[in-house]
Amino acid sequence: MGRTRKTCRLLQAARPPAHWFAPAACPGYPVRMSRMPVVAIVGRPNVGKSSLLNALAGKRISIVQDMPGVTRDRISVPLRINVDPDGGAAGDRFIELVDTGGYGFVDPDALTEHIRHQIELAMTRADLVLLLVDAETGLTTADEQIASLLRRKSIKTLLVANKADGPRADTGLGDFARLGLGTPIGVSAINNRNLDLVFTALRQNLDLSDAPHEVKPPEMFLAIVGKRNAGKSTLVNAVAQLYEGDPERVIVSEVPGTTRDSVDVRFEKDGHSLVVIDTAGVRKKRHMVTNDIEFYSFHRAERSIRRADVVFHLLDATEPVSDPDKKLAQYIVGQFKPIVLVVNKWDLALARAREQQKEGDPEVDDTVLMEQYREYLDQELRHVKYAPIAFITAKDGRKVQAVLDLAQHLFKQATERLSTARLNQAVRQILDERMPVTASGRRAKVFYATQIDTAPPTIVLFVNKVSYFDDTYQRFIMNRFREMLPYAEVPIKLLIRPRGQGSRAATAEAEAGGGPGATVDAGTTRPPPRRQALRKAGPSKGTRASGPPRKSGKSAGAKTPRPKQGSKPTAASHGKPHAKPGSAKPHRKAQTPTGPRGRRK
Repeated sequence: MGRTRKTCRLLQAARPPAHWFAPAACPGYPVRMSRMPVVAIVGRPNVGKSSLLNALAGKRISIVQDMPGVTRDRISVPLRINVDPDGGAAGDRFIELVDTGGYGFVDPDALTEHIRHQIELAMTRADLVLLLVDAETGLTTADEQIASLLRRKSIKTLLVANKADGPRADTGLGDFARLGLGTPIGVSAINNRNLDLVFTALRQNLDLSDAPHEVKPPEMFLAIVGKRNAGKSTLVNAVAQLYEGDPERVIVSEVPGTTRDSVDVRFEKDGHSLVVIDTAGVRKKRHMVTNDIEFYSFHRAERSIRRADVVFHLLDATEPVSDPDKKLAQYIVGQFKPIVLVVNKWDLALARAREQQKEGDPEVDDTVLMEQYREYLDQELRHVKYAPIAFITAKDGRKVQAVLDLAQHLFKQATERLSTARLNQAVRQILDERMPVTASGRRAKVFYATQIDTAPPTIVLFVNKVSYFDDTYQRFIMNRFREMLPYAEVPIKLLIRPRGQGSRAATAEAEAGGGPGATVDAGTTRPPPRRQALRKAGPSKGTRASGPPRKSGKSAGAKTPRPKQGSKPTAASHGKPHAKPGSAKPHRKAQTPTGPRGRRK
């Protein structure tokens, strides 16, 4: 009882978020009654744990490679299980399915104990463990050791045999009964065989009465990317410690390249559901030629950037900006993702600067050093000058809360939509300040601007000629947009388009009433369509001012063929072929009476 009261006092003092689980004896503390049951997949290396998770989830979550030791961290995904016999949506329940590393694998990077610790954490926190064995290899000593560990911990276990590709393979599964966990379910994760039996066993062995009926999609995905050993996993653990009370969510080691797969960590902040994505460290591409795991890890990191709403580009304050850092920043900019340059290990950089300080020099000021580092990043990463810079120490959790608030602020900027009137007013002001310089000397015109999308903010300018707006002027427009519009720290996608058929009606309406189609080039007006048609169909040199009406199949702007020299004048020439300009006498326009169907009478 004393231990329970102490736990209550700690919980009430820390006030963690409401999705934590407090003991029922804690008075006045919110206890969440509905949570996702946890199912962990455990087994020795290379038995197909990641393949089974991908098969049950119906999509690629974990990296699958025909070699042991690929998975190191805990990879989790929500899994839908239907308990309604008729399969109705009302019977949907969700559980959390967790993939783990191979138990007993000796890692060449000295991460064996880290991987084992992650597996034991997954087993301890699971409501049910799927012990996966290999039907082709048969029963091994490692399988017996894992089964013995599960029995000692009194963990509810379901035995599943993978790589059972047909009924013939099921006949050899009886040998696994020696594990004391019953006869295994023979499945094939690659061929999707007997997966329905796994779902049936999950329904029978899990209490799904309190499982949630739906899992709301997260409001924001936050990807943490950077080169190897920059502190990405340390930052993820700092976030998990702050909001989930799990300081060991992913493996952290001084060995570069510890993280291989992208790990999604879901948490709640101020009532908002967020997902932070831990990614593998980026290296030069020449290292991925002979290493398949690094190749897949790099592309998983790129995919994490594409599906993220905000990206933390982690930089090591103790090392200079490298070529992979620059290329990674260029890729993020190319995907139009809001980016925060997060400078990690700032305490080490400050200590190093003070060590290098000479006697008699003024003491190194933290603020001054930050400003100098900002100037350094502006020189090295010129294409992301608009991105905010944050200085943190992830190991101590310093400034982690502030950098998450900054990410939410950027997400709000990127998803804000402006009215067309406000946008056109800004474009009009930009044109008044500086007009594009054209080689022909003609004046560039912007008929109107509109925002067609958010995240990223996508703005389209309809102009008279696209070539008048070169890259330099487009950069000028985007820089002015950041100063005038609420997009100061996010990328802007600017599209220059000629005014087409679909925009004429909006333009005419805007010219009449000042709507969104109004010409924003101050002091310019468009000639009426009637006058343009008359200009195109006007008299040419050597022809009469007017003539008989054209036939009903020709366009108004078509030119009349000029008669050959010496030929007899025809009705189409409207005069003599060699008549001097102005000598032809004008004649009345011929009136051709027509019938009800356009035939001549």
